[in-house]
Amino acid sequence: MKYRVNKGLITQKLDDKTVIFDGEKSILYTFNETASFIFNKIKAKWEDDKIIKAMVKEYGIKETKAKKDYGLLLADMLKKKILISF
Repeated sequence: MKYRVNKGLITQKLDDKTVIFDGEKSILYTFNETASFIFNKIKAKWEDDKIIKAMVKEYGIKETKAKKDYGLLLADMLKKKILISF
C-alpha cells in the first residue's frame, strides 16, 4: 500500500524531532527521533520493506521489532489522519 501526508497538515523538522500541526483540529503532534525517521521515509515514498530494513540498520534492532514498531506507528498515523493510504 502507498501513503501520503494529509495535505491539510503543516510539518516542521526540529533537530531530530518532527512537529506536525493539524490546523483543522487544532492539534499538535510531536514525533521523537524514531517516529521522525519513519515519517520522513514514508514522505520520501519508500516502500514498507525498505523502511523496515533501514530501521534495523539505523537502530540495531531485530527485524521483528522493526516490523512491529513500524506497524504500530503507521496504524496510529492513519488513525489520526496524518497519513492517507491510496
